[in-house]
Order: sequence, then structure tokens, then C-alpha cells
Amino acid sequence: MTRHDPEFAALLRPDGSVTVPAIIAAGGVYLPAEVCHPLWLALRAQLAQHRAEGGRVRPEVAAAMDTLRAASLAHMSTHGPTSRTPADIERPSDRELISTEQLAVRLRVSERHARRLAAQAGVTPAARNAWHPDDAQYLVNSHRKADGCPPPRPPHPTRTP
Repeated sequence: MTRHDPEFAALLRPDGSVTVPAIIAAGGVYLPAEVCHPLWLALRAQLAQHRAEGGRVRPEVAAAMDTLRAASLAHMSTHGPTSRTPADIERPSDRELISTEQLAVRLRVSERHARRLAAQAGVTPAARNAWHPDDAQYLVNSHRKADGCPPPRPPHPTRTP
């Protein structure tokens, strides 16, 4: 392929750099670093919806997502925030995280067992002793189905004079 070849011209950017297309090789896929972050965001949203509907993520898919996330973070840290557009930046969550203690209460188990159930389901904490509300709800639903437990009662409303 030469510089004057139409295939090469299609890969040439205005600044003179070359776009590297995704490459599918035996046993794996190579993706250009700049596509890792948007692809990871899209796949993460799809998997969150899949989990919310009661689906499970296969271990090899979770491992691929971890690799894609690592590549995304490596590229973003190298190229800085200037390579991102406002469309790439996520809005901060309007909902607060749930503590491990709150998760254990919802599951009607100890905190240690709540962490164990989360690990078995492939759910990771958002931070130390903090869980996303969607993940917590997924765990409650899956635990309820597995144990046949009735749903927890809502707290009694407090009366104000």
C-alpha cells in the first residue's frame, strides 16, 4: 500500500496521522485506542440493562469488558481530557450509592454474606463498601428468586404532628 493508494488515503487524517482500523485476528480483536472508551461506555450500558432484566454476564465477557475498560483508561490518561468531547463525559449519578450495611439489610443477610452473594453474581462495588442502586436491586431480585423469600416490607411511615 502506498501513500497514493485510495485505501491508504481513506485511512489518512487531515493532520497527517493514520487511522488504524480494527483488526480481527485468530483468538482476539485489536481495536484502536481512541475507540475503546466510547465502545466501553456503550457496552457497559447494554450490560447494565441486561443485568436489570435479570440476565447474567458470562465470565469471559466480564473479562473482556475489564480489558476494554483498562485500555480505555490507559488511553484517556495518556491523551488527557482534551481528547474527550462533552458527549463522552457521563453525567454524575443523581442517585446516591448504597452502603454494604444497607445492602445486607435489603438482602436480609450479614454484610459479609452480602459481599459474597455480590461476588457470586459478578457484581462489583462502586467503591469500598458502596454499591450502585441498580446492582443492589439486581442482587435483591436474584436472591429473592433463589431463596423464594417474600419481598421486604416497606418501612412504616412516621407521623408528624
